Amino acid sequence: AVVSTQSTGEETKSIMNMLKEHLELGIAVYKGYVDDPRNTDNAWVESSAINYHDSLGTSFSKFPLRAHDGGAGETVAAEWIALSKNINLYGNHEWILEKVCFHRHAYNPFTTHTKQTSLALAE
Repeated sequence: AVVSTQSTGEETKSIMNMLKEHLELGIAVYKGYVDDPRNTDNAWVESSAINYHDSLGTSFSKFPLRAHDGGAGETVAAEWIALSKNINLYGNHEWILEKVCFHRHAYNPFTTHTKQTSLALAE
């Protein structure tokens, strides 16, 4: 994917080094079953969510998002967006994002004062 950015060899090498540094610092947030309307008794969707934090915005911003169709035709676009309670999330992704907000001490638009959730990181 980095090669597809049409960067020079030196730019690609620099981007790869920045990504490698940040990707090594990823925190496993969730791994396991996710609510999905395609789930059945015999087959279900599982997901791994890993949080990679780029606090300075110097690494991931140089890595363009590219949508990819996993064969089922669901993915049509990918983009960086601000976290908001008005975004349309799928399955239990809201709960996964809540965990990231909690562990990053970030603003969480999903939580209310009466809502209680377990926010332990994935093992």
